[in-house]
Amino acid sequence: MAGCAVQPPVVAPSVSAPTSISAAPLIVLDSGHNPADGGAISVLGSKEISYNDRFVAELAPALRAAGWRVILTRQPGESLSLVGRARMTDDLQASLFLSIHHDSVKLRCLRQVTREGRIAFETRRPTGGYSLYVSKENPDFTQSYRFATMLGEQLHALGRPPMLEHAGTACGESRPLLDARLGIYQYDPLAVLRHNKVPAILLEVGVITDLQDELYVNNQANRSKMIAGIVRAADMWVRSEPMRQQPRGASSEND
Repeated sequence: MAGCAVQPPVVAPSVSAPTSISAAPLIVLDSGHNPADGGAISVLGSKEISYNDRFVAELAPALRAAGWRVILTRQPGESLSLVGRARMTDDLQASLFLSIHHDSVKLRCLRQVTREGRIAFETRRPTGGYSLYVSKENPDFTQSYRFATMLGEQLHALGRPPMLEHAGTACGESRPLLDARLGIYQYDPLAVLRHNKVPAILLEVGVITDLQDELYVNNQANRSKMIAGIVRAADMWVRSEPMRQQPRGASSEND
């Protein structure tokens, strides 16, 4: 999963224990990577982190409008370690953790190109779609996988294909594929998932090194459809599990 490279260690800020409780469920949204790392380089020569930040900025108000309380692990320009992101979620006693990334493939399956004077990378063959990641080392794996399934169904209903390259060896990393139809992978050591004590998943929105898929995720109407699907999946998840409707977490928000 090229879009989830190891990030530099950054000291996580402390998060105070919640002092008040609200009836609304709390979701922690994580924009993947840090400015110093930036993640994958797209076919346009843009860093992945800019796509992540934009998607989270659009997703957060949509979730709030649906009745969720939303906390961001970091704002654009800020840095936070992977473990720090999980600890923040635990300290806030959130209901759900969702990490947003944009994808690529192994370097051997990319060719370097130049776009408007910037170095960029493009897939050697069409390689698009979303993917979802869960960790069996997450203590609430069952609920994590349940949410991933609901989200996968929503994206599938949009006609969005799953990105299956990561299950192979040519351009991927032989990741265990739990559900090929819905694009759900098992990635046990992924820090933001395994160190979380609440249901946690990672969504790769699209493959930004594929020209057609980059065009898809760069289109606001397409992003809006995906975001609506995420909101529907989150609402289905919290409503279908009575215990998840109990208040968990702090009342403050990162706007």
